[in-house]
Amino acid sequence: MKNSDMKKTIILLLSIAAFGFYSCEIDNYEGPDATISGRILDPDGNLLRTEPGSSNMRIRMDEISWANGDTSIAVIPRYLNVKIDGTYVNTKIFPATYVLTPVEGAFYPLEYGDTVVVGAKAVHDFVVTPYLDVNWVEEPYVTADSCVEASFRFVRNGGPNGEFMPDVQDYRLCISSNQYVGNNNKYDDLVSGAVTVTNAQEAVTITAKSKRLKYFGTDVYVRIGVCCNDNYKKYNYTTIVKLHVP
Repeated sequence: MKNSDMKKTIILLLSIAAFGFYSCEIDNYEGPDATISGRILDPDGNLLRTEPGSSNMRIRMDEISWANGDTSIAVIPRYLNVKIDGTYVNTKIFPATYVLTPVEGAFYPLEYGDTVVVGAKAVHDFVVTPYLDVNWVEEPYVTADSCVEASFRFVRNGGPNGEFMPDVQDYRLCISSNQYVGNNNKYDDLVSGAVTVTNAQEAVTITAKSKRLKYFGTDVYVRIGVCCNDNYKKYNYTTIVKLHVP
């Protein structure tokens, strides 16, 4: 090997070693260890009834301490998942100051999020106005012909700041073999899909009935969801009722 080639090789190896050392130095940070938790509430203090799984509403987290208030620096938001019971928790958050905003749910969008300092353990609740209140008139039961039947009503809520009230679109009878029951987790083919409803049916008793049950000696979980025609088309729900199928 020529001297010039050897010098080039040595320089290259030293550069690789230096880069590796530098990379180890900048990656040697503590992992996220802060916790943020809380509840999504309606104006009466009740937990918001939401969908299970990835199609549920989320909480947007915009960190504002990273750029020290410089709004010209773009910071990519992250999102927190919300549970079916309207609560949320995440134990792997970097300590910082965030603007937290509930988004993509069956409620009137918030104009502003809440500024929250997340330290070792932060707790923060949100209050949102759901589009609809959906409640049982007669809770679900198993009929003599082995179907699930129930009746319910929905009431439309006005926007807290006079926002446009979206029209109702449809309802679904949701049945599951586990407690994570919702529009996106239906039980076999017991339900026939969305049933159209209109604003004129507000406060009117509506009866829903499933197809004939296929499995007996087991439990099923039932609730009704009613959807409005907004951008996200998520559902407001009744409470969940557990039924034993004899």
